[in-house]
Parts: sequence; structure tokens; C-alpha cells
Amino acid sequence: MLLPNIFIKYFMLTNMSFMAMLSLFMNDIMNIWFMMEINNFMFISYLSYSMKNKKMIFFYFTIQIIPSLMLILMIIMSSLLITKSNLEMSLLYISLMIKLGIPPFHFWMPMISMYMSWMNLFFLLTVQKIIPFSILSIMNDKNSIMLIMVTLSSIIPPIMMMTQLKFKLLLTYSSINQSSWMIMLIFMKNIFWVVYMINYTIFTMLIFYFINFYKMSFNYLYLNFNMIMLMMMLNMAGMPPFSFFMFKWLSIFIFMFNSMNLFMLFMLMMISSLMMFFMYLRMMYMSMFLKLSSSKLIKMNIYYTDFNKSIIWILAMALSMMIIMI
Repeated sequence: MLLPNIFIKYFMLTNMSFMAMLSLFMNDIMNIWFMMEINNFMFISYLSYSMKNKKMIFFYFTIQIIPSLMLILMIIMSSLLITKSNLEMSLLYISLMIKLGIPPFHFWMPMISMYMSWMNLFFLLTVQKIIPFSILSIMNDKNSIMLIMVTLSSIIPPIMMMTQLKFKLLLTYSSINQSSWMIMLIFMKNIFWVVYMINYTIFTMLIFYFINFYKMSFNYLYLNFNMIMLMMMLNMAGMPPFSFFMFKWLSIFIFMFNSMNLFMLFMLMMISSLMMFFMYLRMMYMSMFLKLSSSKLIKMNIYYTDFNKSIIWILAMALSMMIIMI
């Protein structure tokens, strides 16, 4: 009985990933919506196999079905009407905001993420966002609601992370913040958002694989960091010269080249990234401080020395890379 269940789980995960990637090559919004609903159905089915809290599964189902109905209703109305009203387009964007967990409709993501396994959380934060992003990318008009989405996704996650001690919530709010960069690239009608999303998906998968492989406990800030995990966290924080810093830097160049009218919004996004960087550094500092305080004095000195050497090496590499780029 165990083997068929494992086969069904991985069959659904593979199909969800395939449909998400396939949506990137589609241009018809109705077909993408249909694929998104199949994807959601398979994800909910997968949760029923792997998630013990059935109330949270039903809660997720309810959260997803409401914007799905709104979305298909707005799609049908837009196909029947010659001119699109502002209300119609606003409801369409709001339905996608709920799907993506964009503030102020983000309340359900932290609630559900705490009850999910690492594999479930990975798909929620990455794969399940690709199809709604695809729908956003094929919409022709640049609606001001997209700018509101970017603004709220930049402001709220760093503020919420200030009081959070749980690593799953940290990654959830980080995912919401990363969404602001992808939405802004979509607003600019730049295909670079696909590259950004794929990079974020792959890197998040590596983090979750690392956590599962070493059977780490990340309920609180007591994290068992080694050099690999340290590098991953610095990358996720956006520290130079890691990939996330490079992607954000390229994104800023794209923003500046396409629209200088939104300079204040770009500044807000950069300040938000700095705040997120501070949150990750605080998490790493607290975890290593707790680890050091619980060790013997000799081990503390050795670990602290190695850690200092690692930080110096990383900072030196980042500084040299920045000098070369300047």
C-alpha cells in the first residue's frame, strides 16, 4: 500500500511541475485558467495524502476556489464585452492577488505554511505561483493595481518578519517579498521575470532539499548552520556576489531603463531588500549565538574563529566583485 501512495504522490508532483512550466508557453488565458485549476486540484489531492491537518486543507481549498470563480467570471465577462471596465479588471487582479498571497490578501499563507511539510511548502511558495504569474504576464493593460501589489509586497513582509522566530514563516514572507520583484518585471513587460522565477524556484528547492537531507529542525531560531547553509542564507538575503543580488541588480537596471517615473517605488523595493537582508543576518546571528552559548569554551573558540574566517572570506569576495562591477 505504501508503494502505490508514493507513486501517486510523485506522479502528482511531476505533473504539477510540468503544467506550471507549460503555462509559460501559452497565450490563451482560458486555457491557462483551466490548467491552473487542474494544478490546484492535484495539489489539494497531494495535501490530502501528506498533510495531517484536514481543516487546513479545506481552508486552502476555500481560499483557492473563491478567486478561481472570480477569475473565470471576469474572463467570461471580458470576452463578451467590447470595452473592459475598471471594476472588471480590478476584480481580475484581486483574484490573482488572493491566489498569489499578495498583501493585503496574504493572511492565509502564514497560517497554512506552519502545518505543511517542507516539500508541501516548497510547492506552495514556488510552483503554485508560476501559473498566476503567467496569467498576469499575458494581460495587455498596465493596471495601477499591479503597482499597489508591488508596494504592499515590499512593505509588509519585512515588517511582519521583525517579530517572527519561525523559519517557515520567514521563508513565507520572503517569498511574498520576492513576488514584488517578479510582478514589477511583469508590469514592465519584460520576460526576465521567468528567469528570476526559475532561479528562485531552483534555489528554494536546494534549501528545502538540504533541510530534508540533514533532518534539520527549523521551528525556532536555533539553526544548525554549516558553511553550505550559510551560503544559501546569504544568497537568499541578496548579499553580493551571490545570484539573488545579481538578479535584483539586473532588475533595477531594467526598471530604470523602462520607467524613471517610478523611481520612488524602485527605491522602496531596494530599501525593502535591505530590510530583508537585515532579517536574514539577524536570524543567522541569533542561531549561531545560541549554538555557541550551549557549547564548551574550546569548541566555542574554534567555531567562532572558523565562522569569522568564513565571514571575512565572503565579505572579501563580495567586495572584490563589487569593485570589478563598478
